[in-house]
Amino acid sequence: MLQICVLDDEYQDGKRNEDLLRAYFDKRHMEARIDRYTNGKELLDSTKIYHMLFLDIEIQEENGIEIAMELRKRLPDMIIVVITSYLKYSLEGYKIQASRYLLKPIHETLLYSELDEILQTRDTSQTLTLTMHQETTMVKMKEILYFESIGRTTCFHTPQGVYESKEGVSYWAKQLHVHFVECHKGLFVQLSHIMQIHKDCIEISNHETLPLARRRVQQVQESWLQFQEMSL
Repeated sequence: MLQICVLDDEYQDGKRNEDLLRAYFDKRHMEARIDRYTNGKELLDSTKIYHMLFLDIEIQEENGIEIAMELRKRLPDMIIVVITSYLKYSLEGYKIQASRYLLKPIHETLLYSELDEILQTRDTSQTLTLTMHQETTMVKMKEILYFESIGRTTCFHTPQGVYESKEGVSYWAKQLHVHFVECHKGLFVQLSHIMQIHKDCIEISNHETLPLARRRVQQVQESWLQFQEMSL
């Protein structure tokens, strides 16, 4: 589950951004916990580990950049999105390695687009803890061709072989939905490995052919097209 925090000293702005984020993750069927803070001290005093920070850089009586720099020391992989009312402040973002800069008020369409790209990049660099021959190992997500449900186990197919997870396929479908699409019942193919889509099958990068259910053709085509557009 993604752990996200919003730091904004303006209650209404912070609440609106929190609501926008909740709506985004609900629509994407992703699990996310969102905490909202109105001052930096409270956030810095917290021991929680966050994956993403939405930072209002203009905090009264506090320095948003210094707060983010302190958090960056503790959470070097955290994604930081700078929120500001003035474009000039976005130049400060390089100090904290900000991923995005959004001007207030945040527009829903723009936020959704930016989050899609952020999560796509994050997921591509992710590693999964899986098992092969009773040995646990880390597998880069970009190497996974597809995964499927085999009994109560989820099997991940890669060029190096097949890995397993005791987590059910529905769990992984929610976690990895940004890069995978269901082409047949319980079978999810990674969009970046699709080479060609036919009316009843899909050709993937290792020249393997996967079955494509008739009722899923349109969804697969639309997801693949969207992925290609985002990759340009």
